Amino acid sequence: MTLNTHSASTFRQSQMHAPQPTRPATPSSVLLLEAVMPVAEQTLPVLPGWELHMWPVARLGDVTLEARPLRPDLGPDDLRTALQNVGWTPLGRVWTQRN
Repeated sequence: MTLNTHSASTFRQSQMHAPQPTRPATPSSVLLLEAVMPVAEQTLPVLPGWELHMWPVARLGDVTLEARPLRPDLGPDDLRTALQNVGWTPLGRVWTQRN
């Protein structure tokens, strides 16, 4: 059995340009984390600069939170701090989901 190899390009180079997107190519981040709610609270906290969604399913805490920053300068540490300031306890790792 003989194996013949060559270094010829499989794809032809094209001079065509890809269409440019009409919005920035950087995807927005969605942060996911589990948290323990304050005892008396059963609703989402109001956090300036964040859009929040909550699910009553979590392995570590009471709920799973999905947080979308409304400003580009906000990140996971800012989310943890904002939650702690309103009496919530963030648990475990903050996961980043890209859209």
